[in-house]
Amino acid sequence: MKVWAKITKGDKLVKDLIFEGDYTLKPADYQSMLQEIAYRLDIATPISLESHLKHFEKFNRTKYLPRDFVEEVDFTSFILERVLDEKKKPNQFYI
Repeated sequence: MKVWAKITKGDKLVKDLIFEGDYTLKPADYQSMLQEIAYRLDIATPISLESHLKHFEKFNRTKYLPRDFVEEVDFTSFILERVLDEKKKPNQFYI
């Protein structure tokens, strides 16, 4: 799975990262992926609720706010967005 992780402060992008790994959308895998991404961005790992995983599954995107962190953070949001690889199919004509 390929994920674009973004940290924003207000409307400005402060830090971002493209993360690729062999993870599934099972809760344990998602949590491991979240921890790895947070480690690489040098931020605390947020508390992930079931709603975060459901939003990620349904909308390919989820957002963590400062209230989702145990430690105090100096940014507005931490966003995970799944990057979907759309492979172009050759044009097919049916007669």
